[in-house]
Amino acid sequence: MFLDLIKKHKLTFLFSTVAVALLVMAVANRVNKNIVLPASQNPAGVSLLRASDYRQARTIDLENGTVESLGQADLKAQISAPIAQVSVRLGDRVVAGQTLVQLQNNDTKAQLEQALAGLRSAQARLEELQRGSRPEDIAVSQTSLEEAKMALINSVKDAYAKSDDAIHNHIDKFFINPRQNSPVFGIEVAIPGAGKTVFKSSDLELAAVVQKKKYETEAILSDWQAAVNKLVDASTEAELETVLTLSEKNLKYEIDFLNDMAPLVNSLSTDNATVKAAIDSYKTEFSAARGTVSGSLASLQGAQTGWLTASKNLEYKLAGSSAEQIEQGKASVAQAQAAVDNFKAALAKTAIISPIDGEISYINGNVGEYVSAGTLVAGVVNPGALRIKTYASENDLPEISQDAAVTIAANAQGIVETIAPAVDNQTKKAEINIIVVKNSDPKIVVGQNVGVKIAAKNSEAGQYFLLPIEAIQFTGNETYALSVDDRSTLVKIPVVTSQIIGEKIYVVSGLQNDSSIVSSVRGLEAGQTITVRN
Repeated sequence: MFLDLIKKHKLTFLFSTVAVALLVMAVANRVNKNIVLPASQNPAGVSLLRASDYRQARTIDLENGTVESLGQADLKAQISAPIAQVSVRLGDRVVAGQTLVQLQNNDTKAQLEQALAGLRSAQARLEELQRGSRPEDIAVSQTSLEEAKMALINSVKDAYAKSDDAIHNHIDKFFINPRQNSPVFGIEVAIPGAGKTVFKSSDLELAAVVQKKKYETEAILSDWQAAVNKLVDASTEAELETVLTLSEKNLKYEIDFLNDMAPLVNSLSTDNATVKAAIDSYKTEFSAARGTVSGSLASLQGAQTGWLTASKNLEYKLAGSSAEQIEQGKASVAQAQAAVDNFKAALAKTAIISPIDGEISYINGNVGEYVSAGTLVAGVVNPGALRIKTYASENDLPEISQDAAVTIAANAQGIVETIAPAVDNQTKKAEINIIVVKNSDPKIVVGQNVGVKIAAKNSEAGQYFLLPIEAIQFTGNETYALSVDDRSTLVKIPVVTSQIIGEKIYVVSGLQNDSSIVSSVRGLEAGQTITVRN
C-alpha cells in the first residue's frame, strides 16, 4: 500500500525528500562552525624568533654613489700654439708646480728679453738723472745713442726680411697664383692613388677679403723693400723715422691679414689620415709665420724704444736733470717694468702646469701638434683624497647626520661630510657627500659607482631589529608582530617599522631584546590558539 501511495504521489514525495536533505545539511554546517578544536588538534604550528638575535645598528643603504677626487684639475691651453714638449704619460705621479706640457714660446722669450733690456736701460737712465751729468757720462750716452740707432736700422731690415720670408716662403703655399693679380685661397695636396686635390674654405666672403689683402701685400712688400734699401748708417733722424713709421704700418697690416686668414686655415680638414698630416704641417707653418711677423713688430718697437730712450738720455745729460725729468725717468722705469711683467705673464701661459699633487688621468697631444686656446690638454687627480657623491630619498634624509660613519663597497670606510639642505623638486632626493677615510683592497677608484651604508641617527642606542619581513603583519592602520602567551594564544605586539632591506625590514620600536615573536604571520590572527614547534 505504501508503495502504491508513493507511485501515486511520486512527484510530491521527491520534492519533500530534497527539502529534508537540505535542511539536514544546513543544521550540520551551523553546528560545525561553533566547534573549536583543541590546540593539540589545530593543524597550525609556528616557530618563534628571539628579537635579540636580530638586533643590529640600523643603516641607510644607498646605491649608485659616484667616486670623485677631492683634488682634481682639468688643464686647458691658454693660448694657441704648437706643442714643444710633453713631459708626462698617463698614470704618472706629478707634484704641484710641475710642467706637464710645454707650448712653443721662442717669440715670447725674445720679446721678454727685449723688454728686460728696455727696463735695464730705463733704470740706468733714471740713475744717471738722479746722479747728475758728467763729461764722461755724456760721451757714453752719445755712444749708446749711436748703438741704439744701428740696432734700430738692423731691426727695420730684419723685420722686412722676416716678413718677406713669412709671406713668400710660407703664406704663399696657401694660395693658387699667389703673386699674381687674382690669388685664390686654397692648398694643393697630393692624395695617394687619386692625384692632387685642392682644399678650400667654404667661407667665400672671408676668402675674398683675404685674397684681396694678399694681392695688396705684394705691393706693400715692394715699396717697403725700396725704403729699407735707402737706409744707411748715416741716415738722418727724419729719414729713420720715416722708414720706421712705414715698417710699423706694414707689419700691422700683415698681422691683420694673417688674423683674417687664420679661420680659413683652421677650417681646412679631411678624414684621410695621410692628407690630414700634410694639412696639419701647413697649419704649423702658418702658425710659425704668424708668430714671426708678430715677433718682428715687438722687436721693432723694442728697438724703437731703445733708440728713443738713448736719445732722451743724451738730451737729459746735455741739459742737466730737473725734478720733472727725474719724475719722467721714474715713469719710464715703471712703464718698462709693466712691459716685462706682461711678457712674463705671456710666457707663463705657454706652460701647462699641475696645480696639485696627483696622478695624470688625461693627456692629449703630441710634439708638433697645434692646440687652440681652450683645448683640454691634461687632467690630474689625487687618488689618495676621495669623495663619494650619492643621493638620499626624502624618507631616508631625516635619519642621516653629518659625520655619520659609512661603509663603502666591500672594505672602504668614510664619514658623511655634507648633506644638502633640501631635496630636488623633481627627483625628491638630496645630495650626500661622503669623505673616504680608509680605502682598503680592493681599492675604489675615481669614476667608480659604489653602494654605501650610512649609520642611522642614534642607531647604536636604540632597540633596532632587522627582521624577516614575513614576521610583521600590516593590516589597515596597524603594524604588529605576533607572540604566544602562556595559554598558547597569539597576541599582538604593536611595532614601528622603517627601511626595507631586501626581504628584511627594520623594526625601530615596540620590541625588546627578550621578545619572542612568530617567525611568519602569514595566515595567522591574534586570539588564535596555536602550537609552538620550536
